[in-house]
Amino acid sequence: MNSTNRALNRALLLVAGLVMIGIGGMAMLLAGSQPFAGAWRSAAPAVTATVDGWLLATPLAALGHSWLLAAAVVLLIAAAALVTFALRQGGGHTRRLLDGPSTAAGSTVVEAGVAEQLLGDALQARPELLSSRVSTYRVRGQSVLKISVTCRRGVSPTETARTIENLLVSLDEQLGARIAAVIQLGGGFRVRASASTRLQ
Repeated sequence: MNSTNRALNRALLLVAGLVMIGIGGMAMLLAGSQPFAGAWRSAAPAVTATVDGWLLATPLAALGHSWLLAAAVVLLIAAAALVTFALRQGGGHTRRLLDGPSTAAGSTVVEAGVAEQLLGDALQARPELLSSRVSTYRVRGQSVLKISVTCRRGVSPTETARTIENLLVSLDEQLGARIAAVIQLGGGFRVRASASTRLQ
């Protein structure tokens, strides 16, 4: 429901998580294991000498610097690009539901909180529902309501979806416009057996 690329987002989280686990595991071993810490202190000079040898053995002819240093710069640029990408994600939520046409007298703006509060109050009064959540997203330039409800065990998902659709029709009549909406049901066995996600 937002602008995040889910596959890329999860791949970035997986890579970052594995790196953090590796760093954390190394730190724990260095701090808590004397044999490992001793082995690291013994191996560190050889590792440093090996890395220095790689740097000297891979000169970049045009600049006189190592290819590995150039690769490190490229990796830093890629990391900065990934951080920028991550910061730009998750921007799907919106606080505005409707923007009326501008006229000489002004324009009408309906905040998303109005619809969320009206639907939320109506859903909380339904005894067949354990919980409900209403939020608003911006999808392809259009505001879309997402209504997520958890039903009690044995409640018919068809009847629940029909109830929510009736509430949406009433909301459309009050606002004087048809609002796009997604209905997501969860809960008891009958709901899980016949999941319903519907775009109005």
